[in-house]
Amino acid sequence: MAGRADAALPSNVDVVIVGGGVIGIAAAYELAPERDVLVVERGTLALEASALAAGEVTLSTTFTGTDAPLAEHALAFFRSFDGTGEFHFEERASVELVPEGQGENAAAYAESLADRNVNAHYLDRETARERYPRLDLSSFDGGLQYDDTGFLDPYTFATTLADSAEARGATIVTETPVSDVLVDDGTVTGIETAAGSVAAETVVVAAGWRTGEFLADHVELPVRPYRTQCLVLEPDDPVDDSFPMGWLPGEHVYFRPELNGDILVGGWSFACDDPAAASSQADEDFKHHVAGLLPRFLEGGDHAGVVNGWAGIDGATPDTFPIIDAPDPAPDGLVVATGFNGRGVMLAPIAGTLVRDIALDTEPSLPDRFRLERFDSTSPDFEFHSISAGDATYEV
Repeated sequence: MAGRADAALPSNVDVVIVGGGVIGIAAAYELAPERDVLVVERGTLALEASALAAGEVTLSTTFTGTDAPLAEHALAFFRSFDGTGEFHFEERASVELVPEGQGENAAAYAESLADRNVNAHYLDRETARERYPRLDLSSFDGGLQYDDTGFLDPYTFATTLADSAEARGATIVTETPVSDVLVDDGTVTGIETAAGSVAAETVVVAAGWRTGEFLADHVELPVRPYRTQCLVLEPDDPVDDSFPMGWLPGEHVYFRPELNGDILVGGWSFACDDPAAASSQADEDFKHHVAGLLPRFLEGGDHAGVVNGWAGIDGATPDTFPIIDAPDPAPDGLVVATGFNGRGVMLAPIAGTLVRDIALDTEPSLPDRFRLERFDSTSPDFEFHSISAGDATYEV
C-alpha cells in the first residue's frame, strides 16, 4: 500500500473509478483483469464510511426469493477471500430477539422463510438460552436465528482487496481530489483532477454520500447523507465464540461480538443535513441508549466499559438499497454506484460484479435490481428510513 499518494497519474486509461472506498476498490478488483483501471481517491484509501462500518455480513436477512443469488454470490466471495493477506471472515449466526407476545408469529414467519431460500429458524426462549447462555432473554419470547451470516474487519477487507486489485493490474492514486467528470457531446471522456486530467471511455463514480452532489450537473440521484454510530464495549466477563450477532427490533441498534470478547453495538442512524460539520464521535445520547439496552439482552451487561466509539456519514436512498447503474439520463459511459445505506462492505462483492458487467456491457451475472429507473422521483429530498430502526414484523 505504500506510495499510493505519490503514484503517477496516468493520462489515459480504459476505466476511471472515482472513490477509493470499498465499493470503488471492489469494482477495480473485478475490472482489472479485463481493462486498464485507475482508482482516484480524494483522501486516504478506505478511511471514511468503509473503515467506520461495523463489518456485519447479514445478506441472508436482506436478499430472499429471486434475490437470493445476490446473497449467495457475496457469501461465496467472502468465504473464498478468507485467508488472503490478513483478511478473515468470521462466520457467526445472527439472532433477532423476539419481543414478548410475538413468539408464535415469529415461528410461523421462520417456516415461511424456507420458501424464500433463507436458512433461518425460530428458537423459543429455553432453546435460545441453551444455545446462547450469554443472551438474557427474560424479556423476550426467544430469537429468530439466521444462518449464513458473519462479520469482518472493514478496513482490513478494503485494503486487502486493494492490494489484490493492484496485483491484478489496477492503479490506485490517493490524495487526489477529482473536480469534474469530463463530457463531450453526451459522452464521458475522462475526469479532471487537482493533478491534471485523465482520459477514459468509462467513468465509475463510487464516491459515497458525495456522489449525488458531485454528479449534480450530469444526473439527479435520490441519495442523501445520514449519520450512523458504533460503540465497542468491554464486558467484565468477555463473550466467547458462541455469542451471536443480532439486533433488537425497534431500538435502532444491532450488535456483534469482537474476536477479543468485546461487543460492538451500532445503529442510531438519522438523516444529516450538514455532513461536513457532523461530529465523528459517538453521541452521549447514543451511549446512554446503549447503556440502558445492554443489560436487557446481555448477561452481565450492566458491567461493560466503553472501549471506543465513532460516527460516520453514509448515503441513503428512498428504499434503502443502492443505485448501481449506467442511468439513461446520464452521459454515455458514466456508471454510478452509490446509496448503500450502511451495507457497503457486505454488498461490495455484488457491487463490484455488477459494475464490471455494466462497464463491459456484458450480460448481468446477478439479478439486476439496483437500476435508477425503479424510483418514481430522483429528488434527493425524501424521508430517510433507517435500516436499524425497524419494528418486529413477521408477515408470512
